[in-house]
Amino acid sequence: MEILHFVEAVHHPLEEQELFPKIAAHPLLSQGGPLCTYFRGMELDLAPQSEPRRRLKLLHEQGLPQASAYPSFEWLNAQNPLSLPMDEHELGHHLAEAIKILLKPEMREKYPGALDALKSDYEQLLRRHIAKEDGCLFVLCEKLLA
Repeated sequence: MEILHFVEAVHHPLEEQELFPKIAAHPLLSQGGPLCTYFRGMELDLAPQSEPRRRLKLLHEQGLPQASAYPSFEWLNAQNPLSLPMDEHELGHHLAEAIKILLKPEMREKYPGALDALKSDYEQLLRRHIAKEDGCLFVLCEKLLA
């Protein structure tokens, strides 16, 4: 729960409110960092977000309450390279909220196995996200903001 809180209440909001607005319109943003092409190719080839999204959709269809809508930002559009980490922020938000709901014993009984599956989905998403930040996004941000 400490990790969920830190990522969802501290780390992602800090990026979205302080870092991303500063680089969103930078003309060199689309050039990426050293591993950006690798990570983008992995997303296109493996589609690692598809299974967690499918799992969440199925749980919501079975009655699991949905998380609140993720905020929108004026600096973000679908063509902006920042839409890639933002997709992960949004999925992480929905997974984290579902995990919080499933921590209640009565919800675990109603949706057996869902908590462990979503915790694994969140961990895998977070590991990929951190690798992208370290190998691509933050390297690029340092160059753009230097």
